[in-house]
Amino acid sequence: MKIDNKIEKPFVQPAVFAGVIFIFAGIGILLNGSFIWGIFVELLATLVVFSFSGIEMDTGQNRVRQYYKWWGIFKTGTWKSLHEYIGVTLVPLKKVESMASWSNRITSSSRIEYRVYLVNKVRKPAFAIKTCKTREEAQNSLDEFSIWLKKPVFSVKK
Repeated sequence: MKIDNKIEKPFVQPAVFAGVIFIFAGIGILLNGSFIWGIFVELLATLVVFSFSGIEMDTGQNRVRQYYKWWGIFKTGTWKSLHEYIGVTLVPLKKVESMASWSNRITSSSRIEYRVYLVNKVRKPAFAIKTCKTREEAQNSLDEFSIWLKKPVFSVKK
């Protein structure tokens, strides 16, 4: 069975928002006749907007790889054996994003997300294999990965 999960974007939300704005700016530059600058702005903006990281698993061949998908097209990453990992675990993460304005006011937003991790031989989370928004969805995913990979579930020490 092949499993392919998108984990997160390598760029923060304000950068992705700026990338969307620069896509429109690049179109304007192209329409204005400056093709070299327009193509450069478009390539950079689409890199920021469409790139993401993920995990790909092949349970038939017992291998896994972390990858980055640049521009949403090109995957880069190396395969590793699943035998290097002894189990799976669930880790809640609190993600906080802060922005400071020119008047030095700080605006923060936080959210909790749950990630299912592969556990290495030192019993530490190695890397995320699934990102979930709710605890129930994460628990169900943890159970599924434990069954699919035939690996036990570990608890994370705090």
